[in-house]
Amino acid sequence: MRTLPLALSAVVALAGCSAQPAQQASVTSLAAVQVQEQATRLIEARVPRNATLASLLRAHQVSDDIVNHFVEAAKKQFDLRRIRADRPYRLQVGLDGAIREFTYQIDADKFLKVVGGDDKAADALPDYDVQVLPYEKHKALMSIRGEISREAPSLIAAVNVAGESISLALEFARVFEGEVDFGNELQPGDSFEILFEKVVREGEFGGYGDIVAARFTTSGRSFEAFRYAIPGQKADYYDRDGRSMRRFFLKSPLKFEPRVTSGFSFRRVHPVLKTARAHRGVDYGAPSGAPVLSVASGTVTRAGWTGGGGNSVYIKHDNGYETRYLHFSKIASGLRAGMRVSQGELIGYVGSTGLSTGPHLHYELLKGGTHVNPLDEHRKLPPGQPIPSAALAAYVEHRDRQAYRFAGAPDRPLGQLARAVTASPGPVAGN
Repeated sequence: MRTLPLALSAVVALAGCSAQPAQQASVTSLAAVQVQEQATRLIEARVPRNATLASLLRAHQVSDDIVNHFVEAAKKQFDLRRIRADRPYRLQVGLDGAIREFTYQIDADKFLKVVGGDDKAADALPDYDVQVLPYEKHKALMSIRGEISREAPSLIAAVNVAGESISLALEFARVFEGEVDFGNELQPGDSFEILFEKVVREGEFGGYGDIVAARFTTSGRSFEAFRYAIPGQKADYYDRDGRSMRRFFLKSPLKFEPRVTSGFSFRRVHPVLKTARAHRGVDYGAPSGAPVLSVASGTVTRAGWTGGGGNSVYIKHDNGYETRYLHFSKIASGLRAGMRVSQGELIGYVGSTGLSTGPHLHYELLKGGTHVNPLDEHRKLPPGQPIPSAALAAYVEHRDRQAYRFAGAPDRPLGQLARAVTASPGPVAGN
């Protein structure tokens, strides 16, 4: 009767003996994989000037036969002429010289990824899996608050002090461009608050999304803007009462950097002719080459040389208005009389052609054929078109919800919410 336990013991012993080599083989295999993974060179760098994909790989001692094979595979999925200087790339090369993996940032939205397959034979070149892939992105909701001061006298500087970049400042200025001339109306003590989307890509900053809500306070006046899409229409910005932030005219034909160097006058000594004559417009000081925009939609009536005005553009608008832009260094490519232009469209570049002592933009506004002071006339213009009454209730609900997020709860001022992040679910396709 003892034979069964003895037999069972033998079986267990044999099983133990057979398991030990298998266990050792498994450990050995794992160690080999770990050694193989570690036996690579990892290069993370940026593309140098005038580099090609081939020269990039050769700079890291990849052999010519592998380089040629790799380039042929990559160009089937990606135009290699689009390799740009200063873009980041990542290259993983085995100690045997084979390329294990290569990634290259094409732009803010996508990247090139090439992965090497296993060799089918010792002397065979690997197959490469080449893909152009989108970056996984998320949007975070942020809020900042800032103030114009002696240390930060411009909107760009103040936004920078608040921790954000020029592109956010430019977009903020665009929202309020019908209300505020950011080149000439800013003064210490003016403040702003912005609720905006920030794009996070691969854990890093990937650009800005939309400004959701914004407020600008100057000289005791407060302007508010809320992004909202009326059903069936594109999203736009509206004030607290539901009126469009788009005005008939932009505050200025330039971005918010310029300053008024000479105002509207019926008697001014001309800087070149040295005689007293009317100055029927406004001069904006700006660097040569600065872009000039049409302040309203209209039809170009003149685009060319006008003698003392140099290179000039005249535009006829609705309601009997006409605008004139003088002394361009260059008129926008393709612009000619008879063309229709939109509000904010590029029409030329600041220069000093004609009777001019230096780079500037001379801007005129005519109403019913008579010159009027552009700065005064802009202030008289009525507010934008209101949201239709049928959509107003929904807008008010949206406005109040955003205003609460923007300003915070009653016991939590905006300053405590600054830099707060609320990640939206899932990736987004782009900025």
